[in-house]
Amino acid sequence: MRYHRLLLASLASVAVAFAAAACSSSTAAPSASSCTITVGAVTTAVSAAATTGTIPVTAGTGCAWTAVSSASFLTVSSGASGTGSGSVAYSIAANTGAARSASISIGSNVVNFTQSGALAPTGCTVALSATAVTINSGGGTANIAVTAASTCGWTASSNSSFLTASASATGNGTVAITATANNGVARTGTVTIGGQTVTVTQTAGVFASFNLFDPAQTASATNVCQFRSATGANQTTCSLQSTSFTSGTATIVTYTWVVQYTYASVKTINSTSSSPNLSFTDSCGLANGGSTDDGVLQPLSVSLTVTDSLGNTSTATAGGANQPPLFVQLFNCGK
Repeated sequence: MRYHRLLLASLASVAVAFAAAACSSSTAAPSASSCTITVGAVTTAVSAAATTGTIPVTAGTGCAWTAVSSASFLTVSSGASGTGSGSVAYSIAANTGAARSASISIGSNVVNFTQSGALAPTGCTVALSATAVTINSGGGTANIAVTAASTCGWTASSNSSFLTASASATGNGTVAITATANNGVARTGTVTIGGQTVTVTQTAGVFASFNLFDPAQTASATNVCQFRSATGANQTTCSLQSTSFTSGTATIVTYTWVVQYTYASVKTINSTSSSPNLSFTDSCGLANGGSTDDGVLQPLSVSLTVTDSLGNTSTATAGGANQPPLFVQLFNCGK
């Protein structure tokens, strides 16, 4: 009988030990360092209107997280805290002023939101200095003055790929509309400022280009004009001829040439006229000019600016885009 009691007592001790072991192996919540929390993609650039959305949250079982907004206009409407995967619902209040931004932090993740400024808040009047402007084909900027009450917020944005206009302000301000160079026919685009449309017309392109000729050497265009007396004359005339054109109905009315080279001294020729051509003459074997029997090459700097009847301009330079480098070649006389 005593043996049975001892056996029962031993079995009871073993059961207690197993129970204790089972309790000690129960699942514990993951530590903060072992939790990985990620958030899904959401639209973060929103309009001035009120909007709502949901941010998906992915986290391991037992991983706790909280969602906190950085600004009062961006509120966490549900899901401010959670454990494991879930979602955070948010709302963004309507914007009646200038553009603004705020964020929601979820664990170590930060979701940044940008809200556009009000285009034309209720009771807010935005006046523009012009609703139609023209920019020439070479590109440029047109400034639009904006008049508004000190509490009136407005934005500006381009609706056309060749125009740039970005602004956000409250009260009076200026919007700079910039157009890239136009290499084709006339084109039209629009910009929205404070809810109003500004139409931008860009005139057709004008294109400057030219060729160099040395009639004493060849009838074709060349990139070298030779100062020599092989034909019996001590002087050589170099000719520059414009090949410029327009892509619209406007015509080129002015040709401005700037020519420079070094031969005994720095020689500069400036000419502005309605003639598309320019000629200049120099002699062989100038004293202290550095000429040789074989002919020394010196760079010939040429710049041509053309202006059309609409005021558009374009400039071409020797060695620039689509223009070869040019030279004068200095010979001793008789060579």
